[in-house]
Amino acid sequence: MNRLRFFVKITWLWCFFFSWSIEGQERIDVKDLHQQYKKYEFKNLIQATDYARQAVSLSEKADDDQLILQSKYYLAEALFKERKIDEAKQSIKQCIDLAQRLKDAKLLGMSYGYLGLINQRQGDYTLSLQHLEKAQKIIEEHYDYDEVLHNINNTKAVLYTRTERYKKAIALLRNTLKQYNKSTSLHTIAYTNKILGDLYAGYAPVHNRDSSAYFYNKGIDIIEQTTKDYVKMSLYQNYGDLLIQSEKYDKALYYLNLAEKFALQTSSFSNLYNINGSLGIYFFDTKNYPKAIEKYKKALQEYGEYAREDHKIHAYWLLADAYYYNEQYQKGYLEQEKLILLKDSLFTIEKNKTFEKLQTEYEVSHKNDKIALLEKEKKLATQQKIIILIVGLLLLIPSILLLGIYRYRIKAQKTIQTQQSKLHQQEKEQLQQEQRIKRIEGFIEGEEKEKNRIALELHDGIAGKLAGIKHYGNALLDSPEKNKLLYNLTQVSKEVRLLSHSLSTNYSTQQPLTDLLQILQEQYKNHLNIEISIYPLDSLESITDQNKHFLYRVIQELINNIYKHAKANVVTISLTITEELTLIVEDDGNGFDKNKISKGIGLQNIKERVDALEGELIIDTSLGNGTTVIVKTPNDLGK
Repeated sequence: MNRLRFFVKITWLWCFFFSWSIEGQERIDVKDLHQQYKKYEFKNLIQATDYARQAVSLSEKADDDQLILQSKYYLAEALFKERKIDEAKQSIKQCIDLAQRLKDAKLLGMSYGYLGLINQRQGDYTLSLQHLEKAQKIIEEHYDYDEVLHNINNTKAVLYTRTERYKKAIALLRNTLKQYNKSTSLHTIAYTNKILGDLYAGYAPVHNRDSSAYFYNKGIDIIEQTTKDYVKMSLYQNYGDLLIQSEKYDKALYYLNLAEKFALQTSSFSNLYNINGSLGIYFFDTKNYPKAIEKYKKALQEYGEYAREDHKIHAYWLLADAYYYNEQYQKGYLEQEKLILLKDSLFTIEKNKTFEKLQTEYEVSHKNDKIALLEKEKKLATQQKIIILIVGLLLLIPSILLLGIYRYRIKAQKTIQTQQSKLHQQEKEQLQQEQRIKRIEGFIEGEEKEKNRIALELHDGIAGKLAGIKHYGNALLDSPEKNKLLYNLTQVSKEVRLLSHSLSTNYSTQQPLTDLLQILQEQYKNHLNIEISIYPLDSLESITDQNKHFLYRVIQELINNIYKHAKANVVTISLTITEELTLIVEDDGNGFDKNKISKGIGLQNIKERVDALEGELIIDTSLGNGTTVIVKTPNDLGK
């Protein structure tokens, strides 16, 4: 028996050691994959993405949350660069949840910064700025980490550019370059110079080729000290475009060829599309039309699937123009047809002229070939046939013009009729919406009146009766039972008074919103940890009583729903007050499937209140991942 026990203990210890050694090896392998990702991040995007996916899988097997967090952040970076935006967004949200749970401030700030970049790519500039500000606040509070802050400023500058605040973007970037220190990587500094070069090169209010060339050259000098091929490619391409505009063709070709080389190495197909387009412009400007045609076709045929539709329309137009100057009129005509099908809208006047010129030149060239053939076969045509041919051409051209004008008028009339029909439908829908909003407002008004009536009944009726019972109890002889009775009556009276106040509209409009939210915190303190953030805090004084009451009711309803259904521990309330009110309520509960659960009365009440103010309600949830509710409404700044 003793031998058997000894054997069991040895076996158990051996299994434990074997399991521990496997997990330790997995952790080492994950860190090695992280190093491989950083090595190939700017060299080969496909290879880097593969390393990131392997790191996520292996870290999940090791059940190490810190490794999972770092691996998923790298995966989000790689997916974003591959233009897989939805997958990147899902991965970075998981990073935010995990970083909050692990209390990792650095990766939490970095994740919010990357989420701001994703919002920017999706065109949600307001949400992008909110996430970038949140990221900056987290990093500044916990770390002196210039690399992250530098990247956040780069993203902010691009955001300002997208919203046409060019001077603000330039000021931010120049100030960022003044403040960086040795902890900031060279490729980040080079990228800042690239953005400045782009600003000065491409936007009329700040257009300055000399300044653009200065920052591109400065960025190239810096990036050539590193092995970051992806950033090199971007700088070389943009600088090559600027050199073409400045007619410095030899130097432009040198940098564009370098850019193509690094784009092929990094498998950056969207950039390969742009680089081949730039090479096409170079060869067109130097009158090498066959080579220009080759580059335009390569951009469209090999990399067109990675390009935006408006960029492809422009490429078709340039290709048609190259065919025209190369005297290949029929092929130019066909490329124009592709442009028409892709764009699916009316031509501009300038494009109509070029199209008609291509078509006319092709017809004239075709007829001239026929004339030359007839002259060889019949030797000489009579003067009369030449006159007839010329007259026929003169009659044909006006006929074609008249036919074109007629077709244009028919299309214009159809367009006008379609627009009128859409306008009528919009007016009809607007009237229905106004009627619906009036019904909702009436319902809400009735609901508030009923709540006020119940609040009055609770306060004057039940509360008064409880006070009478308490007064009667005071007259009884002292005893433990009397003291317990009086204590319970006092607690019930407080609950009735609190319920009466929460139902009363007058109470909610007379109290500051911060006091109302503190009362909610107190009410649920034994069940939920409620965190409240209001930005800017002094803006609460500018909102109307109606908006204050609206926010209080919505928050009250959401917290009640979370308490009843979500099984949550932490609730985060974020209120941003600008030209619009943006309320975000997040919980760490069990979430729900929006497709399988019907809307309850609580959510329906919130939806109707938001509709009445012509706002927007967004619910982001899934099973096991908590719930985020976003409410946006216009902010009436008048008191």
